Amino acid sequence: MEADPRVPYKSLFAASLALLAYSTLTAVALAAYFARTTQAWTYNSVLATVSCVLGVVASAIVWRFPSRLALIAGMAVMLSSLLRVGPFNEWTWVSFTMLAVTTLLLVPLVHALVLLPPNS
Repeated sequence: MEADPRVPYKSLFAASLALLAYSTLTAVALAAYFARTTQAWTYNSVLATVSCVLGVVASAIVWRFPSRLALIAGMAVMLSSLLRVGPFNEWTWVSFTMLAVTTLLLVPLVHALVLLPPNS
């Protein structure tokens, strides 16, 4: 079976790696959060844990079964995790960093979504 020349495998690989990098950074941030807090399970930590796990799942789906729906699901996971940033008047440098890193890691997913044929 030959590979379909219309499917941008390099872009899909980059999108999958971006989702894995996102999940890894979220897991590191969770470990740091759990190490310094006394009340570990809050709304933010549960949302981060769920988005970390779903990021790995979305990465696997993008890699094994590439489709527009899988890419959109990966983007939804990453964007929904920004709910933990909170209201603008409570932002710190961590909030800006989370927003910047998430935006940068979304670029490969958007690029793969643009390059993927419409019928996939």
